[in-house]
Amino acid sequence: MVVLFISHVHFLREAVATLLRNSGGIEVFGASSEESAEAITVETTPTLVMIDSSHPEARPIINAMRARSPAIRVVVLAMREQDEDFLAWADTGICGYVGPESSARDLILTVRRAGAGEVVCPPRLTALLLNHYADRATSRTTRAGIHALTLREREVVELLADGLPNKLIARRLRVAVPTVKNHVHSILDKWDVCSRGEAAARYRQKIPESPAKTVARPQHDAKRPGAMEPACARNGSIARHSIF
Repeated sequence: MVVLFISHVHFLREAVATLLRNSGGIEVFGASSEESAEAITVETTPTLVMIDSSHPEARPIINAMRARSPAIRVVVLAMREQDEDFLAWADTGICGYVGPESSARDLILTVRRAGAGEVVCPPRLTALLLNHYADRATSRTTRAGIHALTLREREVVELLADGLPNKLIARRLRVAVPTVKNHVHSILDKWDVCSRGEAAARYRQKIPESPAKTVARPQHDAKRPGAMEPACARNGSIARHSIF
């Protein structure tokens, strides 16, 4: 395994390099700046890059290296552990995080596991990260209400909630089936849901049906050949047509 360690502190570069080399099977190159890191990567391709988070140009250096090598794996050696700093690094796509309370053994294990393709960080920060992204998802879902949809998308999701498949929605709205599919994909994306059923359930939650509200529906002549029955009963019975 080849590790490139970037720090502006000379003795820290020497200490980390000695520690990793003595652990066996790890070759370490030290760099103090973007220029020296680039010079090293011209000569060799590191398995991963570890960077001292206290480096004044830490993120710009990683961004520059990622511009040249998008798949580069990054481990952060944090000189201080603040939640905001960790979350900012997590957003950049790091694969390992070594906090100030970590031991030498923790550092070695993190480097080895990250070099093998794993994502490694202390348990407390893992919980923090999961809660952070859960909060972001909740906030995004809250903002993306019915008003996030276009008028046509509202018509489509209303018919989805009625249990109509794409073909019947297209016929009802007098549009092509691919157009309906595009609207459905847009609705799923805006509401951050994975299926038509979830979108329909979300619509029913946001627009509860009122007994006093009468929605005009096209009338079907039962005597006319090819006439359809309503997609679903208003008393909550299961739809007669597949939603797929």
